[in-house]
Amino acid sequence: MEFRTDPFENFYEVFEEIGTGQHAVVRRCRCKVSAAEFAAKFIRKRRVASSRRGVPLADIRQEVHLLSEMSHENVISCHEVYDNDTTVILVLEL
Repeated sequence: MEFRTDPFENFYEVFEEIGTGQHAVVRRCRCKVSAAEFAAKFIRKRRVASSRRGVPLADIRQEVHLLSEMSHENVISCHEVYDNDTTVILVLEL
């Protein structure tokens, strides 16, 4: 799955937080074109290899790859992925 570099906010409205983790926040979002609702997982990228903050881009790419390869009723599907300087945003089914 390709990582889009367009601004996420141009395509989605972001609403309340629905979950948090050590390196990510999940918020409800709505597509501005279709009005479909999704979960947006905002993952902080690791900026320096020696840092403990954020997630290495290779790990994020692996998560995206696994989600895109799996097709099972108990595994959420990944709709799109956006990438900017500090964050990778996974648009996931609710």
